[in-house]
Parts: sequence; structure tokens; C-alpha cells
Amino acid sequence: MVFYFSLGILILFFGASRFKTGRFFNKHKRSSLVAFYLSLVAIFILLFYQSYSQYQIWSQNEPSKYLLPPYQSIHYFVLYMFTRFFAPYLISLAAAFLFLFSAKKLNKKYGECFFEPEEPYFGALALFLTGWPGALFYFISLILIYLFLHLLSSVVSRWSLVKERRISLYYLWLSVAIFVIIIQRWLELLPLWRLLKF
Repeated sequence: MVFYFSLGILILFFGASRFKTGRFFNKHKRSSLVAFYLSLVAIFILLFYQSYSQYQIWSQNEPSKYLLPPYQSIHYFVLYMFTRFFAPYLISLAAAFLFLFSAKKLNKKYGECFFEPEEPYFGALALFLTGWPGALFYFISLILIYLFLHLLSSVVSRWSLVKERRISLYYLWLSVAIFVIIIQRWLELLPLWRLLKF
């Protein structure tokens, strides 16, 4: 459920970032900040709902009801829900905030030359919504795609005698996250994914 909701949020953001001919979030500076935090709240509400639904399923099932009160302490269920649902998003949230504050600080230090004002929020949102270990695969994919585009740009500029330009990550932040979430079912088959997953 969270998987599809995350994908929907990313597609919505990607569509809004391409709104008409201009950049929607760049024109409405606070909208990227508000949308980022609303997405965080929405995901955690969904995780609590998922936990509640799991409790209801366990309580109505003969073997699993013995893992709940009054037969057992609630601690087992809480620990299970934390590791199963919340931990992947808490880890990716920590990565998202680390990226957000680092990107904003570096951008400010170097005179806003790296990112548009809304880009750090795009990157942070993508890191958060891909969950853990999806965030790691997202970050690696983003770097590899960016390096490939730089290599392609330098080859094209050398052959066409056109001056090489800086490549923006503006449309990559969200599109790479959408790609990683779509292929997540195949990524889950990798031994590395299983090693990093709770």
C-alpha cells in the first residue's frame, strides 16, 4: 500500500515540476517545502493505518492472536511493526534530512550555483519515499545516470564543437526515484537488498 502511495506522490511531484512551460515549484517557492512535509505526514499516517490493520488481522486469526494481549505483552507486536513498517522509512527519513540540510548549506555557501531552490526538497523526498534499502539503490542509480549523462555530454560537445554545459539534476531527482520504486520488486531479489533489509 505504501509502495503505491509513494509512487503516486512522486509521479504527482514530477508532473507538477513540469507544469506548463515553467517550473511550478520554482514559481511558488514555499510549495516545495510544504509539499515535502505533507508527504512525510501522509506516509506516517499510512504506516500507522497499516499497523492498525495488521493488529486487526492478527487479532482475528487463531494462531496469531496469541502473540497479542492478553496472551502476550504488546511489546512483540510493537517491535514487529517498527521493524516491518517504520524502520525502513525512519532510516530513509534520516538520509533525506541529512541530504536536505547538506544540499541547502552547500548551495547557499556557493551562491546557489548547484541547485534550484526546490531541488534539495526533490532529492530529500525521493530518498524518503524510496525507503530503505531503496534509498541506497536510488542514490547509486542517480550518481551512475548523472555520470553517464556527463560522459555523453562531453562526447557530444567534442564531436559537435559545441561548448559543454553543466547538466542539471532537476528532472532526475524524481524520475530516478520513480524508476527505482517501479523496479523494486526485482531489486528485492538481489542478495544485497536482502542483506540490508530488516
